[in-house]
Amino acid sequence: METIGSWSEIGERVAEARRAAGMSQGELAVRLGLDRTMLVRIESGERKISAVELFRLAEALGVPAAHFVTRPPAPLVSRRHGLDEDADGASRTRFRFDALLEAHARDARWLTGKGFLVPPPALPRPEGPVDPGALAQAARAMIGRPSGPLGGVARVAEQFGLYLLSVDAEGDGASLLLDGFGVAVVGGRAAPGRRRWTAAHELGHHLLQDEYHSDLSVAAGRDEREELIDRFAEELLIRDADLQEEWGNRGQEAGPRTFLIEIAARYRISWGAVVHKAARLGLVSSAQARQLRADTPTRGDLLSVFGAEPAEDLTVGTTGPRWRKAVLDAWAGGDVTGPRAVELLHGAISVDDLPLRRLEEPAP
Repeated sequence: METIGSWSEIGERVAEARRAAGMSQGELAVRLGLDRTMLVRIESGERKISAVELFRLAEALGVPAAHFVTRPPAPLVSRRHGLDEDADGASRTRFRFDALLEAHARDARWLTGKGFLVPPPALPRPEGPVDPGALAQAARAMIGRPSGPLGGVARVAEQFGLYLLSVDAEGDGASLLLDGFGVAVVGGRAAPGRRRWTAAHELGHHLLQDEYHSDLSVAAGRDEREELIDRFAEELLIRDADLQEEWGNRGQEAGPRTFLIEIAARYRISWGAVVHKAARLGLVSSAQARQLRADTPTRGDLLSVFGAEPAEDLTVGTTGPRWRKAVLDAWAGGDVTGPRAVELLHGAISVDDLPLRRLEEPAP
């Protein structure tokens, strides 16, 4: 990413991040131990910022220090709206999500640029009308999972050159298409099934080569494109044919609620999503679906039907295995420090857990 070359641009980035954090100039100045006039001069570009001040600003505003000194990718700039002092909560949340996406893109570009992370060949852009079900089936075929439950979605996405990161933030997801690969962030505070749905949704945008996509809620304001990608996500996570076959084998004997609890747990999808799909396929009536949605399974239901709570996917800090290997290869080669490796791994391990490395061959 391009480095910012003027203090006025840096000041503008500081002001934007402050507004996104919902702070006034006076509040931020107090937190930093600065006079408010000094902060006004920083934001206007009239005062330079030391490295120490830059890191203190980053910590106070919840963004990486590099956020202030690098320009965002062009697709983010073209879709971004400026934040004023009275920005609403949704606008601030979108900005923070975009800042996390921008940071993830910066890290991905470094790893790919150094050759530690090697994206697979880019898929051709789909031509003509897209059949979301066929797209999901083709994606499953490419990863060798033509049917049945998928594994971790971050691993799946990496096989298509989309590098996912689950972040400690409100909101659902955002994705960005870069040169030959893509990055996406998923809100790790959402319910587990919701996180997997969002990740599959962002993969749909990636496969259709959408430059940039951001959603505070993937259920709000659906247009035709979003509905198409919703259908892709649903079919990717659980095929129509799989649900119909399993229903035919044991659904009516078990009863709709017990059967759907077991399916939701095994496929690790949300209760609402599995009930919606069952209703769409005519496995349950509209009246049954309304009753089922209202009767959300408890932990006891899961233990009774499935025997355990499903393993959570995309907990905060989750990345894919290729990403983790790339970071550890960079560490092994001496290209990153221990703290930086831990930062790139988003806390998956501590510095003490890093493998030993040999930067020089022993003398003969």
